[in-house]
Amino acid sequence: MGNVQSATEVEDDDEEAPGLWESFGAALRLIVGWFSIAIGILNLLVELDRGSAADGAYLLFHAMLLVGGVLMVSLAWIAARPGVAGWSAGGGVLAAGMLASGVPASDALCCLSAYAVRHGYPFSFAARDADGGRWHVDSQHLLADLLFWGYAGLIVLVVVALARRATHHHEARE
Repeated sequence: MGNVQSATEVEDDDEEAPGLWESFGAALRLIVGWFSIAIGILNLLVELDRGSAADGAYLLFHAMLLVGGVLMVSLAWIAARPGVAGWSAGGGVLAAGMLASGVPASDALCCLSAYAVRHGYPFSFAARDADGGRWHVDSQHLLADLLFWGYAGLIVLVVVALARRATHHHEARE
């Protein structure tokens, strides 16, 4: 019979097939990537249509959403192997970006106008009244800032991975 395989051949095929968690991770990465691309393009077009009234932080956030989404969708094609240096650099950008943008007081054009002291970039996610009242944390803006700095970290991770790959190819030639 042509379809009969030995037990060792079947086991070899199972080892090469992606597992459930690997498939789930790839599907989630693609969903988040395509969603980011769609929202990034849509909101960039709407904001650019406003002309001179466009908000720079809003434009930057959605440009990062677009670039990050493209990277998420193309990660399998890029075949990036970041190693410890890439993961450390990407995570460092995420942590440093959140800390550096959250520490100094910033201005907000549209949001949290009742609060005089604001923290976060590109969106204010923490604020306090001018009279030193209680703090207010906006969870949606906090998640948006985490996504922004996470995508900035992803860009650094991919750059480190590509540099690492280029270095290994250069060393292999010599």
